[in-house]
Amino acid sequence: MSARAGPRIYLALLALLSIVACFLPLADHLGYELSELVALAAGTAGAAPGIAAARIESESSARALSRAAWFSLWALAIPLVIILLNGLRRPACDPASGFVLYLALAVPSALLAAALAVACGFLAPRAAPWIYAALFLGSLAVALWPILRGPQVFAFHHLGGMYPGPIYDEAIAASRALWLFRADTLLYAGACAGIALVAGPPRPRRRGAVAALLFGGAAVWMSLQAERLHWKASDAQLDAELGGRLTTAHLVLHFPREKSEGERALLARDAETDVSAVAKFFGIAPPARKIDVFLYRSADEKRLLIGAAETSFTKPWLRQIHVNDAAVRHPILRHELVHAVGADIAHGPWGTPGGLIPQMALVEGVAVAADWPPGEFTAHEEARALRELKLLPDVGRLFRPGLFYAESGPRAYTTAGSFARWLWETKGPAYVYQVYTSSTSLDAQSVAPAYLAFLDSLREPDRAVALAQQRFSAPAIARKRCPHEVAMLQRQASQARDPVSAAALWSKCTEMEPDDPALLISLHRAQVQAKDFSAALATEAKAFAHPKLSKPLRAQLLTESGDAAWKAGDAGRALSLFEQAAQLPQSEPLERALAIRLESIKDPSTWPALRPLLADGNTSPEILLELRDLDLARPRDGVAAYLLAKQLQNRGAWAECLKYATNALTRDLPGPLFAQEALRMRGISAWHLGDDAIARAAFTELGKDAPPGRAAEAARWLDRLR
Repeated sequence: MSARAGPRIYLALLALLSIVACFLPLADHLGYELSELVALAAGTAGAAPGIAAARIESESSARALSRAAWFSLWALAIPLVIILLNGLRRPACDPASGFVLYLALAVPSALLAAALAVACGFLAPRAAPWIYAALFLGSLAVALWPILRGPQVFAFHHLGGMYPGPIYDEAIAASRALWLFRADTLLYAGACAGIALVAGPPRPRRRGAVAALLFGGAAVWMSLQAERLHWKASDAQLDAELGGRLTTAHLVLHFPREKSEGERALLARDAETDVSAVAKFFGIAPPARKIDVFLYRSADEKRLLIGAAETSFTKPWLRQIHVNDAAVRHPILRHELVHAVGADIAHGPWGTPGGLIPQMALVEGVAVAADWPPGEFTAHEEARALRELKLLPDVGRLFRPGLFYAESGPRAYTTAGSFARWLWETKGPAYVYQVYTSSTSLDAQSVAPAYLAFLDSLREPDRAVALAQQRFSAPAIARKRCPHEVAMLQRQASQARDPVSAAALWSKCTEMEPDDPALLISLHRAQVQAKDFSAALATEAKAFAHPKLSKPLRAQLLTESGDAAWKAGDAGRALSLFEQAAQLPQSEPLERALAIRLESIKDPSTWPALRPLLADGNTSPEILLELRDLDLARPRDGVAAYLLAKQLQNRGAWAECLKYATNALTRDLPGPLFAQEALRMRGISAWHLGDDAIARAAFTELGKDAPPGRAAEAARWLDRLR
């Protein structure tokens, strides 16, 4: 084979890869997936131009390096041109941000591959491909080892690029850590170029030795700072950053150092209750090996330290859980504890059922079933609503290897969780234990008909179907057109300092994802805040005409449009819009807020307190004083007391929250939803204050004659109080 055959094959590979990418989900435009595919191709097959250059320019290592570098860089134009031309076939997302990722991922990998291959070509001409392959695989193992044995879920590899973490974290951007890592990659490329100058002709080789020492020394020094630069993470680093640590009977809790002693005690009590509940679900004793639970201050801190900003995850084989901190009762901790406790009985190498390839539908389904999250509707009712909407995934297919993540996340988790819970309810904990510990796959297909018959026997409320249509309508990430780009724009819009900038960002989101009416509502909200009322009216009309606007979203848009009219002084239009919204199904919190609007809009004396709170979201101390004055002026009306309790709950002022929630329950409230929420606030605040008797009474009352979702919530709180 001639020396030029390798580079030609490399070019053909890049072209073929790019053409195939045009028809692959997520990789069909200039973005992370394409950039990473090209980086991997450059880091592996990109050695061919470098080895060929060393053979062709055997008399000059400098010319060989120049030839290999230029060839590698120009070769990267092939995927770029092909994928940009593909934009004529499918609408482009954001080529500018995609090009930044392409520069960050593909270019440094190509340059390092070229320099390393030239060095291998001069050091050992015949064995060069094998040496390069060994270096690639060895460095890949080093890059992946922290994921296997450490807390992080991201990986940086000088030749292969960057893996950001779980697919459910859709916002992917070129971070400071990535740029610093790629600077280190270029330093290694410089060191390899120096080695090539030393190994190849002509002499003297002093320049090569100096380059190898300078660039190599700087590269190694940066690599030794991997934790500080956030390319790696360790348990010790996380403890230093978080600062708080508490050991309980079955857990080691790692949390922000500023958490108060009372909060720490409640967290420990709540988490131990969850461990006991999970063990009871499996029918086993609580685990003997302690489980580490890391709770991060924010999604941004979690992204920086270990990746997976918004996604909670567990490494069962390490008995490690990583979640964002939240007020007790933590909304996701019990779910993650199922993975960690289940590792004691699962026989797979990852502490999960399924061997080398975990059965993710079973893993996540059992977690949902054991957690059985409380809410307005149970997972059974939501699965029944999915069936009514013809959105329920094929149960047999869902439990096949590798197909769980092909479905929309919410639909997959709900269906798998309902199915696993049905198995637990009908066949008992011993059966679920047996399935979880088995080395064979669960044959969901054979029992799916009985499960579907169970769903058909349920009589879900009409509002459950309407709310499910909104919650579960989003497609899987692989079926979205520009998920990463839109997620990044959404994050930037939510962090924008002024509403004008936010409106511009939301406008870009609607252009990239025209099928999502929720983005139009966010744009409308920003335009109203920016006082661009003509644009807001146009967006409102566009949203109302959107074919995928669900009833709950329509109610939300009507309410927000009513708020805008209320603020503008047009009480008549506001009342009309609020009344239209009241005819549509929506979540309980929004329904309660709308009921208060309908009462307040007819009573201008309440506007100083309620209009800023409801229409503007103003929760300043001045508004609390207005609410207090309204409460004192109307001793029989419980609305102001209810709203004060809610604001005080949000602030963690538990004693005052208990006082006003109790007052609200002794007065007139607009309906049963308010009484239920006031009971909930009374029970939660009493629990925080250590008054178990009041809390028990509140949750017992909340669970009386309650629908399944609320009954499950009350039962869980009563379990904590035991």
